[in-house]
Amino acid sequence: MKKIFLPNTSEWINRFFDFLSRKVSGKVLSACDFFARIGLAGLFVIAVLSVVFGLVLIGRYDIPVASAVIFILMSVLGCLFLHYVAFMMLPALNTLIKNAPTKMSSAGVLKVMALFVGIVGILALLYGIYSSIVTFRAEIMGMMVVESNNVFFASLFLFIFCEFWLFLLLEPSELNVEIVEKTSVGEEFIGLTSFFAKGCLKLAPVVFGTAITFGILQLVIMLFNSDALMDQMQVLVYLCLSAFLPLFVYIAFLSYYFTLDILTAILNLPAKLDKIASKE
Repeated sequence: MKKIFLPNTSEWINRFFDFLSRKVSGKVLSACDFFARIGLAGLFVIAVLSVVFGLVLIGRYDIPVASAVIFILMSVLGCLFLHYVAFMMLPALNTLIKNAPTKMSSAGVLKVMALFVGIVGILALLYGIYSSIVTFRAEIMGMMVVESNNVFFASLFLFIFCEFWLFLLLEPSELNVEIVEKTSVGEEFIGLTSFFAKGCLKLAPVVFGTAITFGILQLVIMLFNSDALMDQMQVLVYLCLSAFLPLFVYIAFLSYYFTLDILTAILNLPAKLDKIASKE
């Protein structure tokens, strides 16, 4: 009777991850700086669009010239301010990662999460493509479109975000995480939670650049829509929040690590008390 050999899918997945880690991870993760530059350049584009939008306010909505000029000045100065904030904070995020080394005993849990986020990203992209096709066909047939075209942009954003997480999970050294043979349960917990905290720092430029890019596309589309004044204002507010993202993430990480230092001190307290007792 012949033996039945089942395919070792787990081994195939590990080999695929090893290939990604060796050949692709470094190139993809180096693109974080590219997204940061895109976001910074995008703020200058928003300043130019603000001038165009101010002229549109005068011609399309009969806004007083003085009000439009004030809007343009505030928008341009605001973009310059936001550019400076992002320009100063983005390098600080990498500095925090370098100054926060952590340890984990196994990369197995990271590979499991890498598989999960990779699948989620691909499914999100496929759904975005499917939604776009359905929307396009409905528009051709003159039907009312329920789903917005924004679904595709949201799906594309989720795909980019998930795939970057996949490569970070395959390359923990990028987040100053060392894989060692032995760690305590407390150290393992701290290593895992700090991995995701530092991952948010590493991916902040990606989210920043992508959000600014998508916001600009939305703003350009809305400039041709005479009924989208309030939507245009909402997009400008969204862009401002996106520009503040590096600062928000920086402050959140400091708060997290301050709490983490307290937990580390508590975990190390029994060992220090034992040393003091042994000396006595």
